[in-house]
Amino acid sequence: MNKYISLTTLIVMLVFVMTISVFGHGEGSTLLEDVNKDGTVNIQDLVLVANSIGQPGDRTAVQNPDVNRDGIVNILDLVRIANSFGETEQNDNSTYHEIQDNIFDKSCANSACHAPIQNAADLNLTYGQSYYDLVDRIPRNRAAAAAGMKLIDPGNPDNSFLLTKLMGPEDPNFGQRMPFGGGSLHNGKIEAIRTWIEAGAPQEGKVPGIGDLGVLRDPEEIFNPPPPPAPGEGYQLHLPEFKIEPGTEREVFYATQLLDHDGNQIEGDIYINRVEIFYPSGSHHFILYRLTEEGLTNGVHKKAIDPSIGVDPEHEFRELDPEDPQALGNFGVDRLFVVGTQTDDTLFEFPEGVGLRVPGNTVFDLNSHYINLLGDETLIGETYINIYTIPEEEVKYEAVEIFVSNRSINVPPGTTRVAKLTWYVEDELSARGHDPDSELYVFLLTSHMHRHGELFEIFQKSTGDLLHRSIAYDDAPITIFDSPVVLTSDDGITFQCTFNNYDKNAPLQFGLTSEDEMCIIFGYYYVPIEKAGDLIQ
Repeated sequence: MNKYISLTTLIVMLVFVMTISVFGHGEGSTLLEDVNKDGTVNIQDLVLVANSIGQPGDRTAVQNPDVNRDGIVNILDLVRIANSFGETEQNDNSTYHEIQDNIFDKSCANSACHAPIQNAADLNLTYGQSYYDLVDRIPRNRAAAAAGMKLIDPGNPDNSFLLTKLMGPEDPNFGQRMPFGGGSLHNGKIEAIRTWIEAGAPQEGKVPGIGDLGVLRDPEEIFNPPPPPAPGEGYQLHLPEFKIEPGTEREVFYATQLLDHDGNQIEGDIYINRVEIFYPSGSHHFILYRLTEEGLTNGVHKKAIDPSIGVDPEHEFRELDPEDPQALGNFGVDRLFVVGTQTDDTLFEFPEGVGLRVPGNTVFDLNSHYINLLGDETLIGETYINIYTIPEEEVKYEAVEIFVSNRSINVPPGTTRVAKLTWYVEDELSARGHDPDSELYVFLLTSHMHRHGELFEIFQKSTGDLLHRSIAYDDAPITIFDSPVVLTSDDGITFQCTFNNYDKNAPLQFGLTSEDEMCIIFGYYYVPIEKAGDLIQ
């Protein structure tokens, strides 16, 4: 009886938490929180988890209530669903979607304001409904209505009450600036809405002149650093604060090592089973590399150190020059990929018994790319990485990273093109020194492209089966397979990126800046240990 009461109370508390959470939308097929796989994180998923409290997780189950995949269904799974409540399958790649995702979802569409149950001013700004509640709609504000304004007047931003509210009304009869109590929006976001309205506020398609809204940090946004893993569970790396001046973007490297909770260097190998990455808005990407013996011998971690980059000049940052990227070392020779993301608060979790082995004394190279092209003030970037480990005796398989980039991108102005590449298992087995008859067991895949990327698809070469799909260049889903994809030596992975050069006067090509393009897959596989080559280089 007491268990029933406490569980009911817990559900009520979580429902309250969910009512004040921001409503979002992501790719439903990859949402771990969508337990029943109906495309939406909702009360049904909450009930499924609540009814399974205390039970072990089952990775092979179609509906797995162990949302965070820690082996048991508990309060952490309920909280994770609460934080993702309202997320749905995403099938939209328009400018309206970008505004929804980065402005309405983030700052307006919560139940205390413009979302159910409140729907303040009879205005629901959740995905889909926001368009119909805004465009050609007469404001509830009497003064604005009397002035002939509309919430959004397509083609006429000066007569659009939404824009007036976001900029801050000069007429006191128009009420307060929005978002209410949430601080002002970044000027770049407000100008994006103005540009969209000037173009007729289309519900579909891309509007030229609107950049990457995902990297714009609102003036009063606060970043709270995460706590490190508990002693015995893992370690924390920190890329310290560095400066990005207004009108610029900056990509930096910062070399560091893991230390235990007493500040000592780690001895022996560690086996990484889970990685969490946290950073404030403004980042285009973060990648965790490890330096090879050759990289250390070449001294890439000591090249071109610039004390003016860090907030603390004692921190040894190096800045990447897009015109001479090899000056700081070569990928695959001096440094190797460990994990990376284009989304803040990212979780990578390996299957039970799978660990990525690295020496405890590894020198990691932390790579962060921040954008402040539309900013008026200096932006401060930083990143925290929580690395969770498992004991060596629990490791059944060693993970191996996949990182493949297609640099053959050339999209003329005003056209759409597809860049396609195949990664062959036979070549991977040879390069890694694995047994040539080995099978690869791929358990995680994700993707990376820039803002002109409209569709990223990954297929199994032999079957044509779709393994991963993303239309969100700035928030690609992480596809974790309940049953690994088995690739034989004569198989491979084919991936393709669709790029739309709708607003540039020059061809889109591969490059390192945010206005160039990329088409990259990364993920992990494992092979039976007895067939594996030397996985640490």
